[in-house]
Amino acid sequence: MKITRMKSLTAVLGASALLITGCGSAGNPADQVLETAKVDDTSGLVIDGEQIANADLLEAARKGTVSWVTSSSTENANLTAERFKAETGVDIKVDRLPATKLNERVLSEAGVGRLANDVITIGDPRFAAELATKDIFVPYTNGPKYKDLASMPNVVWADGKYVTAYYTVAAIVYNTQAVKAEDAPKSWNDLLDSKWQGKIGLVSAGAGGAAQGLAAYQEKAFGTEYWTKLASQKPRVFDASAVQLDALARGEIQAAPVAGINTALAAQHAGAPIKIVVPTEGVSGTLNLQGLTTTGKDNPAAQLFMNWTMSSAGQKFAAAQGFVSSRTDVQQAPTGDFQLPGAGEKTFVLYTAEDAEKRGKDVVDRWNKVFGVTG
Repeated sequence: MKITRMKSLTAVLGASALLITGCGSAGNPADQVLETAKVDDTSGLVIDGEQIANADLLEAARKGTVSWVTSSSTENANLTAERFKAETGVDIKVDRLPATKLNERVLSEAGVGRLANDVITIGDPRFAAELATKDIFVPYTNGPKYKDLASMPNVVWADGKYVTAYYTVAAIVYNTQAVKAEDAPKSWNDLLDSKWQGKIGLVSAGAGGAAQGLAAYQEKAFGTEYWTKLASQKPRVFDASAVQLDALARGEIQAAPVAGINTALAAQHAGAPIKIVVPTEGVSGTLNLQGLTTTGKDNPAAQLFMNWTMSSAGQKFAAAQGFVSSRTDVQQAPTGDFQLPGAGEKTFVLYTAEDAEKRGKDVVDRWNKVFGVTG
């Protein structure tokens, strides 16, 4: 089976950079996702009653800019940058690359002493661990919530060199013009019904950490035969979720297990005729890991961005975009018309850093064999 590769608007935008310099306003797209939090900067920065920065850090941060690169989607990256600027008054330059290319670029830049970014968020735990081992990530333990974060499972890594910013979640998405709500799949096993033969689109398990985690979850939850049964549905296989979602929005496929519903939610907000279903059996989750770099360690704006990301306000904004908060003390509020489980709930199954390290290559190799993927 060949993997479908097509250019999409999202893919074209993926390499672009955005500099957020204007003040937040009620009309910006981030406010359509979640209303701006209550901000008090009379003595430092307090958002929704939680201390983000003292007065000295805030003053210094507002004089500078943070340069952030992430493997999240372009839409999510831009929305997050807009919200950060609106709530902190700090300028941010954001760039977006797929995890593999991001890692390659960072390693190359660091190798010649020209690391460009202050903060890196990457969705593959193997790459994050490598950046920590090579001291590209540096310990950052000065955040106001650090001690609380360190007591939570799967949040602080490598003695504070990086943290889990939030979790990417996999669920089912369908085309609302091609599928009636009553006929839509409600569970992972519904996708095995013969009525979906030739109408499903998958992202290759080798496309990235989230796709790999979804494949591993399906096998673990439903047995090795699940892949075989899904393959018998003759699905189309794509090399990226953005291409998969484009095909879904155009009706070329009618339903899809989507490894990152944050991307689907952004497409839905943009007008795509799609709807997200949280399967009854549960969802898989994968790590989005974030660290302060050697370039950003002395940059107050970068330190403030780290603080804001892990704040209650930052976590709630991530949840509103379709992620799951990594903080177990932040309640997972409904996202649009669906409810995701919180990180501590049984129906949220995490594909851990250890899973990725020990099982990742085997999962991808075997998945490729079952689905006949050769390139």
